Amino acid sequence: MNIDDLLLTSVACKGIATISVDRVDFKSQIAHGDLVRLEGEVVSTGSSSLAVQITGYRHDIEAGKFVHTLSAIMTCVALDKNMQASPGLPKLMDPTDPEYVNKHQEIAKQRKELAARWRGVQEAVDKLPHVSVDMLKTCNYGRSLVVPIPDTLIEVQNSFLPKHLNRNNTIFGGEVLTWMDKVALYCARNFTKNQNMVTVSMNRIFFKLPITMDDIVTMHARVSSARYVYPIKLAGNMTTFDGTILVVRSRHHLEVEVEVFVGRIGSRERRRSHTGYFTVANLDRSYRMKQISTGLKVDENDQESMRTLLKAQHRWLFDDQEAKLLNLEPLSLSTPNAASKL
Repeated sequence: MNIDDLLLTSVACKGIATISVDRVDFKSQIAHGDLVRLEGEVVSTGSSSLAVQITGYRHDIEAGKFVHTLSAIMTCVALDKNMQASPGLPKLMDPTDPEYVNKHQEIAKQRKELAARWRGVQEAVDKLPHVSVDMLKTCNYGRSLVVPIPDTLIEVQNSFLPKHLNRNNTIFGGEVLTWMDKVALYCARNFTKNQNMVTVSMNRIFFKLPITMDDIVTMHARVSSARYVYPIKLAGNMTTFDGTILVVRSRHHLEVEVEVFVGRIGSRERRRSHTGYFTVANLDRSYRMKQISTGLKVDENDQESMRTLLKAQHRWLFDDQEAKLLNLEPLSLSTPNAASKL
């Protein structure tokens, strides 16, 4: 989409901060040393916020072309000199295809409504007086070992350097996200006792607090789900939950919840900044899908863990709707014949 000069001027004259990473999906693996190209486009704007679609391409040397490898949606906000949301962003326009803008604005509206329902369902679990076993759809996959969720906890602390600062003198959201991914991956590997694991998606990461060089950042990672249920209408092996048809999607993935806390150096007080959810795939030495042999223990006496499991179950139910709204058509390469120039 061509963005008019007014929007570019507005963005250039104001600070920009990433406030959320709505979803990142990896379509194929990216290895160390791979050439990756990113294409970005502003797909919707509000008064002070804008949604950005990012498509990643990996250069396949053998094929001699760029291959679609990742899709992402993130939300940014324009800031004034006091680091407050600055309204007044112009509306998007595309003189060649006005319906393109309208379509993405409608999708943005649906994303906002879905996010509100997602938060409502997650919050409703916290309000339940008691979570019982029959609220969970657990499947026996012949797991050789089950462990309590608290035993999967990994805690790490870190601080950031000047090279990690953005123009707002806060830490780049990408730096925080990279660290969250590393912690989630380590947590998953520790759970499965397998080094061959890769992150395949990240979602619902909403940065509530700015992070500075004066902060000590603490991350808590724990496995929140060791099997996936997928809402789909198919004949065969399925069951119902709250009127929704469920079928097992994969035995090779798990979900890791990462909570981020921020505290000032020299202070014992910590504030919760944000939470993110990472889906990690279990692979064998040949990098083929490998079934996970470890499961999570279901214990009604541990209500915190029961709520974690129930929330994860609800997230599965949202995954199909979320994927349709957040997985937009990949952006085309702005220079299609770039591979021939390498």
